[in-house]
Amino acid sequence: MQHFPTVIKFFILVTIVGSCKKDKNSMECFPGAPTVRHITNKHAVIKLTATVNSVWIIEQGTIDNKLIPCNFPMEFYQDGLPVIISGEVKSTPQGGPCCTENFFITKISR
Repeated sequence: MQHFPTVIKFFILVTIVGSCKKDKNSMECFPGAPTVRHITNKHAVIKLTATVNSVWIIEQGTIDNKLIPCNFPMEFYQDGLPVIISGEVKSTPQGGPCCTENFFITKISR
């Protein structure tokens, strides 16, 4: 039973990642949401959570800002993993978890 939360996290992650289109040229996880800012080669840390959004990306130099990726690669599924990210922060509807922004990853590396 102790693996139950991990199974839930994995299922949620697979559902989120699987819902995105796989063609990189036409990939759009937040259709119609305008891009509010671009991130280029910024240091960040991966945080695994037990919430609806099983993965958050925390940008270096921010206090409360959590990016919620829609196209998160499985090879980076590790809590506390330092990464370098590039991508598009999308307009996020109010009413979600505090201090979160939808994020489309264009590049991620260790």
